[in-house]
Amino acid sequence: MFGSSSHSWYYSENYREGSNVVYLKRARRHAKFHYILSETYSDEGVLRARDLMDLGETPAEHIVYPGGNGFYIDPIVEDTLRAKDVQFTPDDLEHIFRPYLPPRLQEILDRFEHRKPRTGATCSLDDVVPAQRKVHIFDARRLYYLRFARIDSGELVGKHWKFLNVFLCKSRDEIESMIDSMEDQLPPGEFSTYVYASFGLPIFFPQYLREYPVALDRSKLDGYFTQELCTLNADEDFFLGVERNEWDDLHPYLTKYAWLYFDHDFLAQTWDEEFRFGKGFSSRTAQPPGITVERAYELFGISGEQFDHMSKKELTKLYRSKAKKMHPDRGGSHEKFLELSEAYKRLLGKAER
Repeated sequence: MFGSSSHSWYYSENYREGSNVVYLKRARRHAKFHYILSETYSDEGVLRARDLMDLGETPAEHIVYPGGNGFYIDPIVEDTLRAKDVQFTPDDLEHIFRPYLPPRLQEILDRFEHRKPRTGATCSLDDVVPAQRKVHIFDARRLYYLRFARIDSGELVGKHWKFLNVFLCKSRDEIESMIDSMEDQLPPGEFSTYVYASFGLPIFFPQYLREYPVALDRSKLDGYFTQELCTLNADEDFFLGVERNEWDDLHPYLTKYAWLYFDHDFLAQTWDEEFRFGKGFSSRTAQPPGITVERAYELFGISGEQFDHMSKKELTKLYRSKAKKMHPDRGGSHEKFLELSEAYKRLLGKAER
C-alpha cells in the first residue's frame, strides 16, 4: 500500500531561499521525556536533521524573567547555537519558547505583537531532489485525520490540499516532531481509529464497513496493520534523509503506532453525518441521543439474562453480524445503523462496569 511515487502531491509554488530551521522536539532519554533543540538543513539536495541542545525535561527553565513583563531566553542557548554555526534570530527562539511562557505573557504578546508567520521554506527549488518535494501518503493520512477527524475515502489521491503545505521543506525528524505534538491532543478513544486511518487499512475491507472498524474482523485487521507497518518501516521514500544505521528493527518514529493500535480497542462510531463529514475536529464532543439498556437489548435481539452470560467477544461478534445486515449500503436504514452502534457502545460500557 505504501509508496510515495503513486500517491504524492507536487506543489506548483516555488521554494524560496531561506536559512535552516531550528525546532523543538520531544524525545525519550534515560526513561524520561526530554526536549531537544534540533535543526533541519539541506545536505546535497536532501533535507536532514541534527540535534543541537538538550533542554532537559522542562524548556521553561531556560526562560529568564528580569522583572515586570520582561523575559529573555537564557544566553547559554544562544551561545550553544552560535558555537554550532546555527543561523537564528531572537524571534526564532521566542517562537520556540512561547508555549512555555505564563498565559499572562502569552496574552500580552498576542495583543501587541503582529508576528509574520513562518514561511516554512528552508531550501531552494534547486537544493531539493524531486522526491523531497512530495508529501508521503502516510503523512497526508495522519494530518487529514488529525485536522478533520475523517478517514480518507480517496479524497487525498491526486489532489492539492493546502493544509498539506505544512510538510514543505521539513526534514523527516521535523515532520515527526510536528505530528507528535498534534497526536498528544487526540482523545484516547480515537487512538485505534487514528492508526487504522493513517495506515490506509480501510482499503482492505468492503466499502460499506470501512468507516466502522469496530465491525471488522480484528484478526484480519491485525494482520493488515502488521503488514503495512513493516512495509512503511522499509520505505526509503519515507525515511529520506534518515541514516539507515539509526535503527536495527522497527524505527522509533513508528514504534508508538504499534502501542496505539494493539493496546486500545475501537469504539463504536456514534457521530452523525454532519459531524463525520462536516464540522471535523472541533466537533469531536458531539454526541447522539442516549439509548436505554432495554432498547439496546431489543436491537440486539437478546434478553438481560442472555447479556449477563455474554463475553465482550461474543457481544462484538453479534454487533458485527447485525451491522453488516443493517448497513445503509446493504439496504438498511442509516438511523437504525447509528442506533445499533450506539446500543453497542451502551452495552460495552455496561459490560465493563
